Amino acid sequence: MSGSNEYIFYGRVIDGTGAPAIEDGAVAVLGDRIAWVGAGADLPEQWTQNDAAEIIDAGSGTVLPGIVDAHCHISYGEPRSEEELAMYGSAEWRAILAGYNAGKVLRAGVTSASDPAAVYRVPIAVRDAVDAGLVEGPRFCVAGPEITTHQGLGDAFPNWIENPVGNASVLVRNKDEILETVRLQIKDTVDFVKVAGSGDATSYYNPLVGCSFRLDELELLADEVHRLGRKCTIHARSAESVTFAAKAGFDWIMHASFMDDEGLEVVAEKKIPICPTLPLLVNALDALDAEMSAASRDGLKREIDEGAENVRRAHEAGVPIIAGSESGFSLTPYGHWHHKEMEILVTHCDFTPLEAISAGTQKAAVTLPRWEHEIGSLEPGKLADVIVVDGDPSKDISVLGRRKLLKLVMQAGRQVDLSPMPDRIQQRFEKQHVYYDGLHVNTA
Repeated sequence: MSGSNEYIFYGRVIDGTGAPAIEDGAVAVLGDRIAWVGAGADLPEQWTQNDAAEIIDAGSGTVLPGIVDAHCHISYGEPRSEEELAMYGSAEWRAILAGYNAGKVLRAGVTSASDPAAVYRVPIAVRDAVDAGLVEGPRFCVAGPEITTHQGLGDAFPNWIENPVGNASVLVRNKDEILETVRLQIKDTVDFVKVAGSGDATSYYNPLVGCSFRLDELELLADEVHRLGRKCTIHARSAESVTFAAKAGFDWIMHASFMDDEGLEVVAEKKIPICPTLPLLVNALDALDAEMSAASRDGLKREIDEGAENVRRAHEAGVPIIAGSESGFSLTPYGHWHHKEMEILVTHCDFTPLEAISAGTQKAAVTLPRWEHEIGSLEPGKLADVIVVDGDPSKDISVLGRRKLLKLVMQAGRQVDLSPMPDRIQQRFEKQHVYYDGLHVNTA
């Protein structure tokens, strides 16, 4: 990173709050903070007469807050399967790889990110290394391994195989283990606790109906997390898991794909934010359409369609919607899709571009409890996280996904070097050990 202590940005300004864009706007930065935002013609004299400030003219481009990715798995390493995620690559290797990948995420305009599940304790280490200036990446708030049961996401292997030590989940079997796991994770200094409240469309064992925990178990967990001064979130695709999570007082809900009227009523009453995290599903349909069975294709389409409809219903009911990419899988590699949820909110959920941008900036800040009130919008006193793009994302949200249009990234008042990260070589120990991808049959 490089830069001076004072900057003035000129151009179209979108502040991230959902307010209309300021044409011919200006943003003044002093040190690591935003000092002033408004129409360029109203810039105070202390700035117009300031010869020390570096001028950055966006021209016909746009000045925005840095992206806040509410769902980014920095320790996953882009696996192609549950086996690669859970069993391949040591903790030491994954930590080094995660530090490398954090640089790719920052270079994509993501200045802050929330990581809701950990392989080993890698996200904690990356968070601390970024805070200490040892690693270049977004500032992070992180969870530990997601807390699950045999019916939840994360317990993906047959019963005769124990949950691998490198899996991104920890299995609990009773209320005592729930309390012990929460206390251990908070001792490990997590920023929030993540729970697997339902299964997932990609799992053979975990159903997409019901909830993986009883309501009283989720109430116990949420109460203990809050008693110890942390927040909690939940992977909840099924209707019952959304309803239970809302009743138990979880702080934000991920997915809510099949939320029913009862769940929406509780979520809306409590104004619990929802992070739909649709990019993984949309990308799977785009990338694998030709290889899928009709049943798999129909299942994905159903969840995308029902999830998008529930986002529309929740948005109309005043529920805060936040954007996350689920970067970290082979279908959502680091540095490529951090804008995607904002785009999906426009194309699938009837959001305006300005509403979608707010979902991926100001509103997403709730998923970073330590930084929530200092990031996500261009407002005086907040950290100077700024990006500049060619074009006008308030009219065409896809501008944010065209990497060549990203002209500047600033994090806390320092410009980020946008030179491409060097390519890395995938090592053999990171991959599944496949004998032969197919059947070599005798055709005689």
